[in-house]
Amino acid sequence: MPVTMTQLLIVVVVGLTLGIGIRVVRARRAARNRAPTHIHGLLMKRAEAHADKSPFLRNVCREFKANGHISDRQAEQVAKALARLEKDQLSI
Repeated sequence: MPVTMTQLLIVVVVGLTLGIGIRVVRARRAARNRAPTHIHGLLMKRAEAHADKSPFLRNVCREFKANGHISDRQAEQVAKALARLEKDQLSI
């Protein structure tokens, strides 16, 4: 059975569509894994450094790791706690 031009064209179009679809899916997956840092990410890195000194910071760090975010109110409290801990550390 000879292959017609239409059949060949269908195979080429399906192949291109499949190839482009695979590239799009891989690009979206890579972008999802490369999520931007959270607005409170830098604050939480500082909090992790002091987590051993404060049960509050330890709990907030655990919550941030589990959920990927904290509320603005919690971020304010973390900033206050860090200021106190860092002030005490400087006075020693």
